[in-house]
Amino acid sequence: MKSILELIEQKNQEYAQFPFFEYMKDETIDPRQRLAFAPVIAPLAMEFSELCKRVLRDEPTTNYIQEMVNVHTHEEHFHWQWLLEDMEKMGIDYPMRFSDAVRFIWSDHTKVSRSMFPLFERYTRGADPIIKLVAIEVSEVTANVFFRSTMSAALQLQEITQTEFRYFGTRHNHIENTHTLHTPASVKIMEEIEVSDEVRQQALELIDVGFEYFADLVNEFLVYIKTNSYQEPFTKVYQPERSLIAV
Repeated sequence: MKSILELIEQKNQEYAQFPFFEYMKDETIDPRQRLAFAPVIAPLAMEFSELCKRVLRDEPTTNYIQEMVNVHTHEEHFHWQWLLEDMEKMGIDYPMRFSDAVRFIWSDHTKVSRSMFPLFERYTRGADPIIKLVAIEVSEVTANVFFRSTMSAALQLQEITQTEFRYFGTRHNHIENTHTLHTPASVKIMEEIEVSDEVRQQALELIDVGFEYFADLVNEFLVYIKTNSYQEPFTKVYQPERSLIAV
């Protein structure tokens, strides 16, 4: 599996060059504006938790690769709670009608964010544990790039608010880099996994699809940041819809 991991790292280096990450480096932009996409990432955060619990995890198991996957799902599934905390601390946790919240979650602004679960489920439900491990690795390396990029804005906000931002700040970045899968022993085990030709082809397809998804995701974030102010994050979200007229 070593060659598969090397391919993932190569694609991750390309992913790190996307315009979103350049935008996040610009400390002349208000940190609240740089993190104004926070509502857009919410569907993804919730869906990844569900993917861990309902699709990737398979307990009990006697397969050591599946056990590695299981351990990781237990380490990951609660991070969405930190996102909700950070949104409240950013001052964008506005009361709204349930119908408006639903309109936002299923608006054009979250098309990519909310499509993570069905996309990754398609490749991982009932799949060989190696495929699940590949899905996790693609998610993990892209997450490492992403959370490194949000730390600067989070640290600036911490100075302003005198409170910790656990999702976008150093806490989450540290957790992402210290998962059990990233210990030297685990990396060595993964590199030595033998992969059949059939599973390898499935893995390569998943890698391509996964990186395409995360590229589209950060592009979605950047569009939202540039068209919505953190001061009024939901004003441009929903357009009035014509009422259905009974025939």
